[in-house]
Amino acid sequence: MQHKGLIDAADHNTATGVGGVPVLCATPMVHPGKSEITREDIAVLVAGFYTRVRADARLGPIFERKIGKTDAEWQPHLRKIEAFWANVMLHERAYRGNPMQAHLAVAAIETGHFAIWLDLFEATARDLLPESKAAAFNTLARRIGSSLSMGIEQARGGAVPRLSRP
Repeated sequence: MQHKGLIDAADHNTATGVGGVPVLCATPMVHPGKSEITREDIAVLVAGFYTRVRADARLGPIFERKIGKTDAEWQPHLRKIEAFWANVMLHERAYRGNPMQAHLAVAAIETGHFAIWLDLFEATARDLLPESKAAAFNTLARRIGSSLSMGIEQARGGAVPRLSRP
């Protein structure tokens, strides 16, 4: 459900206001390729990405314990993640969930896993999508990954993690 008066911060520029506080500007950010993205692009990216996640020695076992081993067990998760990306990229508002709570609920997830996740996601997007579409997904994936990593680190009582890669 979309509420009048709410602005999707991911689609707007920010500027620095008084005291360095970020403020939203009315001019939407330009996400190259975002307007060209389709539900099919999302489905292809999600399927390809999770194929790689399942094969990854570090992430695969975490997901296997939480979701399962079979393709049938994975289908609900893939549909949910497709709805998430349709919300982010297409503003469909089909996703119902709280990504931070979902990730916090899995004790095996560590902040260092997000760098692995991001590397796999970016490589998958570059391999499966045209450059402009991959760039649009990867820009937002970096923001989402950084936010989740910081939120988990803070919720679990640790220091704020580094946002840049070593």
